Amino acid sequence: MRWLAVLALMAAPAVAQETSAPTQAGPPPETTPTPKIRPEGLGEMPEAGAPGYVAAENDVDVVDSGPPIPDRLAVGDAELDACLAELDALGANYEIIDPIADADDTACGVHNPVRLTSVPGAVALEPAGVMRCETALAFAGWVEQFVMPAAKHLDDRGSLDAIEQGSTYVCRRRNNSPDGKLSEHSFGNAVDVMAFRFADGDPIRVQPRERDGTMAEAFQDAVRSTACLNFTTVLGPGSDESHADHLHLDVRKRRGEFRLCQ
Repeated sequence: MRWLAVLALMAAPAVAQETSAPTQAGPPPETTPTPKIRPEGLGEMPEAGAPGYVAAENDVDVVDSGPPIPDRLAVGDAELDACLAELDALGANYEIIDPIADADDTACGVHNPVRLTSVPGAVALEPAGVMRCETALAFAGWVEQFVMPAAKHLDDRGSLDAIEQGSTYVCRRRNNSPDGKLSEHSFGNAVDVMAFRFADGDPIRVQPRERDGTMAEAFQDAVRSTACLNFTTVLGPGSDESHADHLHLDVRKRRGEFRLCQ
């Protein structure tokens, strides 16, 4: 009889498992509708030298970038003063202008902009460009350290007189699309260089020059390659269709101090 009782006890849990009610599945989770993208309009083109100016031949946007918030790029008084002191030491000419905010797109703007009119060697920036001090400092350093020495090798053109820019600060998206990512121009981080003018001879315009074997090609290649020592993004002819007629230079910060030079 004892072995019959043991068998009965061993069988009891199995019977309980088989007779327990199955678990009922809950209702399916609700799905969240995809948010609609709010289109942004484009205003009239400002005059040369004003915030938002874009040269007629450079009606395109620039780099693939996530839109940083202008507040994150703002610097304290001590850092701004140090940047301005370096600009002064380089002999750059500029004026401090009022903070820029865009009523149509609050993601654009510059907290402490400057209007840069010339850089070392009395090389004019035409028209004057609106940008952050950090951008102006990178630009002035590039001109002094690399562009002016390269220009000295152009015996038939004389001294470097001016650099033509196609756009500095302007609130816009890539390729002037009504929506999408903002360019680095939207934060005063970028300068588009269209041409270099000299005291004598023809200007050197940025254009495709692969294997034309001229000093103009050598000069363009030299200033383009060295720009990546001062800027974190350098794009130009051959990078893509949008940059065939200018050098895009910006100071966007990336993880690991990565630099995009194409």
